[in-house]
Amino acid sequence: MKFPRFPALLVSIMAANAASTAALAQAESADSVAADSQSSSAEVLYIYGTRSSYREDESSSVTRTPTSLEDIPQSVYVITRDVIDDQAMNGLGELVRYVPGVTMGQGEGHRDAPIFRGNITTSDFFTDGVRDDLQYLRDLYNVDRVDVIKGSSALAFGRGNGGGALNRVSKIANGDRQVGVDFGAGSFGYSRIATDIGGEISSSVAGRLNVFAEDSNSYRDELKVDRRGFAPTVRMQASADTQIDLFAEHFVDERTVDRGVPSQNGRPWTGATDTFFGNSNLSNSEIDVSTLRGLVTHQLSNDLTFRGMLSYGDYSKFYDNVFAGGPVDGTNNSVLINSYNNGTDRTNLMGQADLIWDTTLGGFDHSVLIGLEAGRQESENLRVNTESAVFSLADRGRNFTPDFTVAPARNNTNDLDLFAVLVQDQIQISDTVQAVLGVRLDRFDLRFDDRRPGSTDFAREDDFVSPRIGLVWEAIPGLSFFSGWSLAYLPQSGEQFSSLSATTAALEPEEFENAEIGVRWLPSDRLLVSATVYQLDRNNTRAPGLIPGEVVLTGSQRSEGFEFSIQGELAEGWNLIGAMALQNAEITSTTSSAAAGQAAPLVPDRSASLWNRVSLTDSLDIGVGVIHQGEQYASISNAVVLPSYTRFDAALFYNVNDRYDIQLNIENLTDKNYWFTAHNDNNITPGSPIAARLTLSARF
Repeated sequence: MKFPRFPALLVSIMAANAASTAALAQAESADSVAADSQSSSAEVLYIYGTRSSYREDESSSVTRTPTSLEDIPQSVYVITRDVIDDQAMNGLGELVRYVPGVTMGQGEGHRDAPIFRGNITTSDFFTDGVRDDLQYLRDLYNVDRVDVIKGSSALAFGRGNGGGALNRVSKIANGDRQVGVDFGAGSFGYSRIATDIGGEISSSVAGRLNVFAEDSNSYRDELKVDRRGFAPTVRMQASADTQIDLFAEHFVDERTVDRGVPSQNGRPWTGATDTFFGNSNLSNSEIDVSTLRGLVTHQLSNDLTFRGMLSYGDYSKFYDNVFAGGPVDGTNNSVLINSYNNGTDRTNLMGQADLIWDTTLGGFDHSVLIGLEAGRQESENLRVNTESAVFSLADRGRNFTPDFTVAPARNNTNDLDLFAVLVQDQIQISDTVQAVLGVRLDRFDLRFDDRRPGSTDFAREDDFVSPRIGLVWEAIPGLSFFSGWSLAYLPQSGEQFSSLSATTAALEPEEFENAEIGVRWLPSDRLLVSATVYQLDRNNTRAPGLIPGEVVLTGSQRSEGFEFSIQGELAEGWNLIGAMALQNAEITSTTSSAAAGQAAPLVPDRSASLWNRVSLTDSLDIGVGVIHQGEQYASISNAVVLPSYTRFDAALFYNVNDRYDIQLNIENLTDKNYWFTAHNDNNITPGSPIAARLTLSARF
């Protein structure tokens, strides 16, 4: 691979941080030598400081067991609550800017669509390990942290997960008394309020309630967002060995669907940032989500634990949009406007049961997990495609009223039954070497009912085996190397199962093969530095056959790259989180969408981000951040390029007293014009001009 050089500014910032890290490590090494000189007959514990709020010690997302990050043979990146709060993040699109190798697609302005190592997904989302797969824009109000897993992750999560997954870890009712309220206001009509209330209900029961409401406008003309959420959770200590957690949520999001601006001459249209294309009155999205989960954890014996989860979700979504369907025609100053609407209702019932056995076998320590999963998903889909029309650039279809009463292009129901069994063994081979071996068997049974007159119903069944092999070697205390290999599969019915035909019903699933090697370094107990080199191959992709109309599974894509991250407390009072990625993702064998050699969309060949929070006095902190993204293609056509950009952010944090804090976040400090994502060649999202958010936090 050949990658362009990074801007000198980013390199100098990283170098300065690395120098400080080395100095800190050298000082702590001297302390360690002094500790070793003490009498060997006594155990001496040295504490060098508190754990940084910008890093996490462990995760259960990859292995389904609480595992130290240094012992996980796969890339996993944890964004903590403190990072979320310090940057005033509300959604996943803001969050992934600080995760190496992950970008966020536009998602047509109404859904999360992350790109993991060159592979886009709209369904690989999880909440506390349970699938949350309808297409919508998630909020972070009731989240304790977000675990971002990169590479094939089917052993833990099942189908799909070819490039990675996002697992939101919920705030829990831990019994701590807390009463918190956050008020936010800012540029372009931004307003938001959130509360977090919790404490003991009795000696064996604790409760917690998170509530938020947001009513905002946007830097984009005529856009409005109205969203709210209600999320109670309860923890019951049924006995000394049994704990029960209950989680519920009702979430509503109503917004204007914004598909950005079209292209012109192979670049984003350079008109005013706030210009809306289409009819904003007929571009709306409404999502209503209600979920209920119960988790039982029971200690059967000192070395045997049972964990069972049951989850129910009810999802309802409808959106319509009138949007740019082609590039700006500079000859006659016109643009094509398209339109359609789409509705989906879905219910999910998911169950998980894990048995975890910590034992010694054959002279090695083992943590063996045996898991079962079963679930049913029922969906209804209705889509209406309408006519297109050409409008002047001055009009842009602002009053276009298409006929949504025409016959639907899609009207179906689908029932999906899932069953899986998995086995995983985390083996302590020696004091410094660990291995992770696992395999998952999935049964995937889909029945598709096309309700349009004269249409045919279809069904498909898939059985696939998803293995994982990983090895971790702790070369010296605080420095570990890992390697991992895994497979994942996605049935040809797609992520959302909204269409099925005689052809796709008979094709083998797509295959994702991920191989990576990496290093994690803990220069102190407050700081984590990671680096990874990976190769991810996507095979069994549909391609045209030699006979016209024939479909064969010869298409393929390869992603490869290098990822670097740093997060934690670099020095007392200096927290930071940084990410850097060099990537190359291209079609290696012609597919139905692109010829061999074309680049995957929305994969910048280089990207970097760095955020610092530094304490100046006992009551005043500052934050400084930079985000850089290299050139990327808007779609698989490779016909439109999004230019590279560098954006600067800043923040001030003032602690008034023990109860009140004031926080000011400023985005795009230099008022840079840029375009950071797209859905296709003519739905491109401009970045926000300079914007400020003021947050007043009260704790009682």
